[in-house]
Amino acid sequence: MLHSGDGTNIYGLRADQLFEIQAAFHQIDINHNGYITGEEMLQCLQRSGISSDWFEIQRILSRMDYNHDGRVSYDEYMKFMSCIYRGKLS
Repeated sequence: MLHSGDGTNIYGLRADQLFEIQAAFHQIDINHNGYITGEEMLQCLQRSGISSDWFEIQRILSRMDYNHDGRVSYDEYMKFMSCIYRGKLS
C-alpha cells in the first residue's frame, strides 16, 4: 500500500479508517466479485435492519459510480468513502 509522508495511504486515510471502509465494502459485496450493485446494497441494509427504498439506494450508488457502468467498483467505493471521511464530500 502506498503511503504519503503524513502516514496516510493513497486515499488519505489512517490505517484504522482504511480497514473500516474495506470491511464495509466486503460486507456489502455479497458475491465477492469486487463490485457493489443496488441489490447487494439493499440486502446489506435489510440484514442490518435499516429500511430504505430502491430510489434512495440508486441515488447513493449513482454518486459512487464514477464511470456510470451501473455498479460500484472497489476503487470507486474507496474514493467516495475516503472523501466522506476527509470531509470533502457532503
